[in-house]
Amino acid sequence: MVVYKKVSLQHLLKVDFVRFCVVGGLGFFINLFILTILVRLHVPLLVAQLIGAEIALGVNFSLHHHWTYKSKKVNKSIRKLLWQFHATSWPAIVGSSLMVFAGVHYFNLEKIVSLTVSSVVALIWNFSWSKFVVWKAVTTDQIEEIADESRDNRYRLRGVSNRGVFGRKR
Repeated sequence: MVVYKKVSLQHLLKVDFVRFCVVGGLGFFINLFILTILVRLHVPLLVAQLIGAEIALGVNFSLHHHWTYKSKKVNKSIRKLLWQFHATSWPAIVGSSLMVFAGVHYFNLEKIVSLTVSSVVALIWNFSWSKFVVWKAVTTDQIEEIADESRDNRYRLRGVSNRGVFGRKR
């Protein structure tokens, strides 16, 4: 016997993966919209896909930061988050763009079909990197450990030890 539990939309939207998919879905439609317009303006398909993907990526970053991972305690500057998000998302964007190009030109698929297939592959890649690297929550102990290591490295670079006479940290 299977028991079904009623799950409200409000409860679902508290789950990181669901939020990630909502934001990603919006990014998908932004990308598709821009791709379609640029192709109609005779921009080459690969270039149009890269432009659409970058614009969608900017929107996705903002929504992930302010909604998807809002509750995460991340000890990083916006600049570092943006850099990490771009660095981990671009392999998926380039791969997705190449998949769209190959799907359309070599497998005679419609743009929407190629974009959908490539987006599913990119979803898995991007969610993993976003959740477990870019917006990884940092505990207070980890912050203190990082600060201690940083302090040790600064002393080492200056040729000074931060250890006292008995080997204890100052």
